[in-house]
Amino acid sequence: MKRNFEFDFITVVRWGDQFLDLHNEYDLESFGTDLAGTEMKLSFTRNVHAIAPERLPSKVMLACTGNVRLAFNDLNAIAAPLNDEGIEIAYFHDGCDWLSFLSEELARSHEPQGLDVRFINGLAVRIFCDEATLSTL
Repeated sequence: MKRNFEFDFITVVRWGDQFLDLHNEYDLESFGTDLAGTEMKLSFTRNVHAIAPERLPSKVMLACTGNVRLAFNDLNAIAAPLNDEGIEIAYFHDGCDWLSFLSEELARSHEPQGLDVRFINGLAVRIFCDEATLSTL
């Protein structure tokens, strides 16, 4: 999977010379696909917990493209409503079960198949894609 960022730690994205903590300093604004299902987008808005907010973009988007497919863990066991507090994002590959993921270091030697997105209520979504791109909105 090609990407224009690296994870410094789970959900802390190193993007150029910036570090964006998507877990603590941003809130998930939207999560979905386009109508054709060819692109998956996660949009984030900087929140009040951001340290040095003047140095951070107010909105960022993570777009997954190319052969996009989604997989979900056991939807029957997920508590509703979807709670976006505490979202975590990492990589995965075919050797990962639903309780494991790849760090940036492992992703360098084991090509990730996509992104693993986890919500505090137990929902886990695997986004299979060829490319993941972070950008500002």
